[in-house]
Amino acid sequence: DKPASSATAAAAAAAPDRLLTDPAPTLKPLEIHPRTSLAIVEQLRHNHFMSKSFGDGLSSDVYDNYLELLDPGRAYLLAADVARFDSYRVRLDEALVRGELGPAYDMFNVFQHRQVERLQFLLAEIGRGLDRLDFTVDETMDAERKNAPWPVDEAELDRIWRQRLKAAVLTLKLSDKPLPEIQELLTKRYRNRLKQALQTKSEDVFQTYLNAFAGAFDPHTQYFSPRTSQNF
Repeated sequence: DKPASSATAAAAAAAPDRLLTDPAPTLKPLEIHPRTSLAIVEQLRHNHFMSKSFGDGLSSDVYDNYLELLDPGRAYLLAADVARFDSYRVRLDEALVRGELGPAYDMFNVFQHRQVERLQFLLAEIGRGLDRLDFTVDETMDAERKNAPWPVDEAELDRIWRQRLKAAVLTLKLSDKPLPEIQELLTKRYRNRLKQALQTKSEDVFQTYLNAFAGAFDPHTQYFSPRTSQNF
């Protein structure tokens, strides 16, 4: 018979890697968030040195800021996602004065789902072996994508992320690292990013959204969550 420790190790090795398959959790506002958002809205409306009237203009600014904070490189969200979000463009100001955070969490949850999918895709590609990557293809990559069109489908997202993976591999090869070491390094890098994404809390979403709102008044005005404030 195998020792218990060996049997346990063998079972663990045979078990599926849940990190590669688990979906992103759906996040919701905490009970305190609507009250906190109302207090921040009132403070900025009445006490900020930059006077801003609430309306479609402010709402549109908050929307653009939030989308920029979520996906600045336009490499996660699909054009169809953004088209659906666009119904929020002129409604966020009204939602904010009511303490309604549904639109913000809806947008974030879609983004988070896409982000987790992309990182799982990268890890699956690496797991199939980096020697499968074709570097003979004549192709170019937009490294920033800040002004690029939103990807139209998952096939385009796959192409974008394969190119990013190939760029990462080439960068490490230029540092004279062997392929097995590159595979290990990239697996660790993207697993860590995936773990961090899956550990996102409701408070993180709230802070991001309130910063999008505060940034519509002034780019240097920020909201710190209690955890961020304590760390600061």
